[in-house]
Amino acid sequence: MPKSRLNLALASGLLAIAVLACSASTANLSSVKLSTDKSGSPETSTFSANDTVYSVATVSNAPGKVKVKGRLVIEDVPGQQAGPAPGLEKTLELPGSGTATYTFTPPPDGWPKGKYKVEVILTDDGKERDTKTASFSVS
Repeated sequence: MPKSRLNLALASGLLAIAVLACSASTANLSSVKLSTDKSGSPETSTFSANDTVYSVATVSNAPGKVKVKGRLVIEDVPGQQAGPAPGLEKTLELPGSGTATYTFTPPPDGWPKGKYKVEVILTDDGKERDTKTASFSVS
């Protein structure tokens, strides 16, 4: 009898650990919003040449420190090479869940017309955990 109780206790303990592991959530990006206002509201996907682009990324379920990198990426802009825009990338460290706000100020001549996106990458302990993008156009 004592051996079967020990086995039952071990099995119960392993089951409890498995249930907790399955229900444990990991840090993620629950949203990425673009706006002409630092608050992220109202949300938009169309900007004018002289608009400042604000990106507000919401980090959820972060049990501790995380790093969130935001960068502006050129998708389809005449005369511009596609890819991350040089100098328009910033990494923020958050103590846990919260928001990371990025400000992309237009160049002196304004944003060239075309299609862009903001890419946000969440890392935890040096490992990439989540990536989200928000596309926009300048007209």
